[in-house]
Amino acid sequence: MVRFLLNLELSEIKGIGAKRLKALNEMGIYTPSDLLLRFPDKYIDVNAKVDRTLKDGDSVSFLGETVAPAKRAYIRRGLNVVNCSFINNGITVRCSWFNQPFAARNLNTGDKVYVVGKVKRFKSAVQVVNPTLLAPQPTDESIVPVYKTPIPSRTFEAAVKTALDNVRVNSFIPEKLAEKFGLMPLQTALRRIHSPRDQMELAVAKRSVAVENLCYVITSYRLLKDDRRDFSYSAPKDTVNEFINSLPFTLTDEQSVAIDGIISALRSDKLTNMLVQGEVGCGKTVVALAAMFYAAKCGYQSAIMAPTEVLARQHYATMVKYLEPLGVKSQLLCASMMAKQKEAALFNIKFGAASCIVGTQSLIGEDAVFRDLRLVIADEQQRFGVNQRAKLESKGGKTDMIVMTATPIPRTLALSLYGELQQIDIHGLPSNRPQIHTSIVPPAKIENMYKYIINKATVDERTYIICPRIEGGDDDVTSVDDVYNRLKSGPCADIVGCIHGKMRDAEKNAIMADFKSGKIKILVSTTVVEVGIDVAEATTVVVFDAERFGLSQLHQIRGRVGRGTKESYCFLVSENGTEESDARIKDFCKLSDGFAVSELDFKLRGAGDFVGLRQHGNGNMEIDSNIIERARGLSDALIADGSASENIIDSLKAPEFIKSVTMN
Repeated sequence: MVRFLLNLELSEIKGIGAKRLKALNEMGIYTPSDLLLRFPDKYIDVNAKVDRTLKDGDSVSFLGETVAPAKRAYIRRGLNVVNCSFINNGITVRCSWFNQPFAARNLNTGDKVYVVGKVKRFKSAVQVVNPTLLAPQPTDESIVPVYKTPIPSRTFEAAVKTALDNVRVNSFIPEKLAEKFGLMPLQTALRRIHSPRDQMELAVAKRSVAVENLCYVITSYRLLKDDRRDFSYSAPKDTVNEFINSLPFTLTDEQSVAIDGIISALRSDKLTNMLVQGEVGCGKTVVALAAMFYAAKCGYQSAIMAPTEVLARQHYATMVKYLEPLGVKSQLLCASMMAKQKEAALFNIKFGAASCIVGTQSLIGEDAVFRDLRLVIADEQQRFGVNQRAKLESKGGKTDMIVMTATPIPRTLALSLYGELQQIDIHGLPSNRPQIHTSIVPPAKIENMYKYIINKATVDERTYIICPRIEGGDDDVTSVDDVYNRLKSGPCADIVGCIHGKMRDAEKNAIMADFKSGKIKILVSTTVVEVGIDVAEATTVVVFDAERFGLSQLHQIRGRVGRGTKESYCFLVSENGTEESDARIKDFCKLSDGFAVSELDFKLRGAGDFVGLRQHGNGNMEIDSNIIERARGLSDALIADGSASENIIDSLKAPEFIKSVTMN
C-alpha cells in the first residue's frame, strides 16, 4: 500500500500543466505513485511484422512507413473520415479515422510511425479503423508502452519515467522473502512493466507484481481482524422469525439456510467474517436484512455499504418497506443528499435514532460517527478495496463482517483469498422467477431486434441497452450517444432515456425513477446499471459489443431482467469479435448458473476481475493457479514474520499494495 510520498508533485513533471493535471485528477491520478500503478493498456513490438494471415478483429501494432499524406473526406453531414496508408513488411495497411479531422496530420510520405489498433479485413486488404499513432523516439526499446489516458501517451510515458527516476518504491515484502519466492524487486518490476526490454522480461515483471498484489489481498483478509468477541447478541435465535413471518413471500430453502447460518455465526464466541455469494436475483438482500433486523433487536446498529447510490437507494426503499413496520428505524446516507438531509442522517446515526443504515462510501467519511455499530455488510464486495472495508469496520471497533457478491468467486480462488472465511452459497432462485433466454443477434437481425424492443414498450415492458462507452467517434465501438440519438430521433423518442457514470448522482436517481415508473421504457446505459438494480417490468436487455465484457460481468448485466414474472431475454451483439471471443460468448449463452459462469470466466481470463488488478489499466494482468499458489505461500511466510504482518496492517490506511514511496 502507498503510505506516504515526499516532495515530488505531479505539477512539477514536465508536460503536465494545469489542464492535463485536472484531466489526470479526474481519472484518480493525484500523485507520482498513482502514475506508477496506471499500467500500460497495450504494448508495441517495434520489430513486429504485418502478416497477411491477420484476421478480422485481431489486435495489431507495427512500425509503418507513410505511403502518402493523409486525405480527409466528408461522407455526410456530421460524418467525415481521414484516410492514410502505411507499409510494413511489404504489405500496405489502410487506416481510417472517423470524425477525427486532425488524425495523422503532419505526416509526409516516408515518415515512420507506430500504428496500434484492430484489423478490419475487406476482401484481401488489411485495414485498421481509428488506430492510435505514436511517433518513434530515439530512446525506444524494442517494446513501447501505450497508455489510453486523457493526456498523450508519450507525455504519460515520460511522466512515469520521471516518477521512477525520482522516487524509491518500497515493498512490504522483506527482501529475503522476495528472493525466496523468485520476485523481482518491486521498483524494478514496475520499471519493466512501464518500459520492458523484451517480452520475457515483461512477463516476469507482470507476474511478480501480480503475486505481490494478490499476496497483499490474501494477507490483509487474513490479518484484518482479531476474531475474539467482546460483545454478544442477547436476543434468542428465533427472534429473527418475526421478520421472516412478516414477509409477503416464502423464503427459498437456501435463503433460510443462509439466515440460520448467519444468526448462528453472530451468536458464536468468535467475530463473524463471512462471504455470502449467490446467483443474480437469488435474494441476498432479504438475507442481509434478516441479519440487520436481528442485530437491531439485540440493541446494535448495522450498516450495509453499496457500490452505487442507485443501489443504496433501492436497498433503503426495501428496508423501509420490510423493517420499519416492525419498529426498526432505517437511515440512508449518500453524497447527493441535501445539506439538511445529510445533517439529519448523521444525527440519527450518531445518536442511535436509526438502527439499520445503508449508504455508499459516505459511510466511511470522517463525519459518519456511529453510536454502536456491530454488524457491517459490504454489498458487491468486489467493488470495494480491503482498506475501504477496514475503514467501515473501524467505525464500530470490533464488528462482525459479512461480504456479499452476485459475481461468485471460483471456489479455488475463494479458498486462497479468504482462507478461514466462512462461506455461504445461495444457488437457487425464488420459484416464481422466469427463465431468461440468451442469444446472439447477428448483424442482419439488429433491425428486427429494435422493432421487438419498440413493440415490447407498447405493452409497458422495459428494455436496457448496454454499451461499452459513453461517447461516439469510433464506428466499430457502440456508444450510449450513438444508440440514444438513434432512438431519440425515431418513433420511441418520448420513452427513451440514457444514463452513465459521468452524470451526477441526483440525475441518475431521477432517470432510474422514471424507468421504474414507466415514463422511460428504453434505457440506454453503460454498465452503471449492472449491479443490483431491480425493475420487475424489465424483460429485455441488449448488450452491444459483448466481446468487450467478461462473462461474469455479462451475467451480472443479464440479471437486470427476469425480476418479475414474465419470460425475459438477453440479446448479445458482437460484430467485431475474434474467433476466441465468439466461442466464449457462445459458451456463455449455454450457461444460466452464475457459479458455472464464474468458473469458465476464471479459466478463460484469469482472476484479474475478481481481485481488482484490471482497474489499473492493464487488461492482461493475468492471475492463474500458479500465481495464486505462490501468493498463498508467500502470505503464509509473511504471517510467520510478525514485523511484515504489522507492515500490512498499517498499510490498510492507504489505497494500494506498495508499502511506501520515498524520494531518492
